[in-house]
Amino acid sequence: MFGFARARHAIAAICVVGLFFSLTGVPAQAEDLNAQKSQASKAVSSAKESVNSASTALQEAQARVMAAQARVDEAQAILNIAEAEFKQAEAEGVQKAAELKEANTALNEARAKEAEGQAKVDAQRESVAAYARAIYQDNLPLISVATLINTDTTAGLANRVQWTDTVLVTNQVDLTFLREIQEELAQARLLSHQAQLRATEVKRVADENTARTQAARNTAEQARNTLQWALDEQEGAHKEASKLLQNAQLQLFEREAELKSVNAKIAEQARKAEEARKAEEARKAAEAEAAKNNSSSSSSASNSWAGLIWPVDGTITSNYGYRVHPISGTWRFHDGLDFGAGCGVSIKSVAAGTVTDRYYSSGYGYRIFVDHGYVNGRHMVTSYNHMSGYAANKGQWVSQGQTIGYVGSTGVSTGCHLHLMLWVNGTLSNPRGYLP
Repeated sequence: MFGFARARHAIAAICVVGLFFSLTGVPAQAEDLNAQKSQASKAVSSAKESVNSASTALQEAQARVMAAQARVDEAQAILNIAEAEFKQAEAEGVQKAAELKEANTALNEARAKEAEGQAKVDAQRESVAAYARAIYQDNLPLISVATLINTDTTAGLANRVQWTDTVLVTNQVDLTFLREIQEELAQARLLSHQAQLRATEVKRVADENTARTQAARNTAEQARNTLQWALDEQEGAHKEASKLLQNAQLQLFEREAELKSVNAKIAEQARKAEEARKAEEARKAAEAEAAKNNSSSSSSASNSWAGLIWPVDGTITSNYGYRVHPISGTWRFHDGLDFGAGCGVSIKSVAAGTVTDRYYSSGYGYRIFVDHGYVNGRHMVTSYNHMSGYAANKGQWVSQGQTIGYVGSTGVSTGCHLHLMLWVNGTLSNPRGYLP
């Protein structure tokens, strides 16, 4: 992108050429004049592209600021979502950790009960086994039968039967208790297995949530980095736009100073023209009195046409007077009438007259002045600004409707258009009241 620095270099080149002409004056020989004109033409041609590009630098910077702001907003929105998801995942992580702790506690308790039941079963089995071994070793049932068979007395037989019943009842009680604690052990094992499944499922969900939390943390971190990048880009764009805006404001101040100087110059021209007109009228009046010929008091040639014409084929896009400046954004005076037209469209002189000046201005861009002399009793001067090029030379007489330049967007401009200015009797005026 071409910047204001290059534009200033180009403008400086034009000024150097102008200064060269002002110091050397009119050369004595035609070939010297042609050489100087050729040199100036080359300097203007080489600078023209830079000047036109510089006039859009601020618009491009403002567009980058808006684009950077959009990226900041987008990054901020993504970050907000990522942080919300991360916070939600963290909260769920705390909940899942509590659930996992509770499941592990329940699992430990179930395993403890299972171990306790297993110990009881093992102990009871050992008791039954010991009893069985004793029966086997002592052959107690056979002894009991023998006792029942071999006893000599009724009392002895009764004792033997009672003892045998006691042994059998005790054995039955031991087996019943064994079955009960075995059932309790089976229930404890079932609860332990269920607790194991619950703990495993809770841990799986907790692990998934931990992974989601880490992913959300990574996403949030990436979003923060993206947001920081967007903020840095936005800051850079703001700095560049601010710098360009300062340059544009400086150009506006220079433009106002230039306008003041031009106003004074044209007012002086109008004063001299008025004096010349009065002197001419006095001369013609004297000649008329002397020659008794009223024809000698006719008007000058500059009053031979009835009115002004539109300078360009286009529509009015901004009126004369105060408005919000499209670049600085401040309430400023708009010293002319803007016509919307494409770059390169021909600009016509609104009336016949003499080109009094043409040059490049940092604010008005390429501009040309035409002195129309007296139009219906009013001395008029027009200027055509922000042009892309000239079609008439300083000192040249141009007729009404003759092409004097081409629409452009040089200087402080937001796009291709013609900025028409009008001075009436040396005072800057609204051109709209003098156009068809």
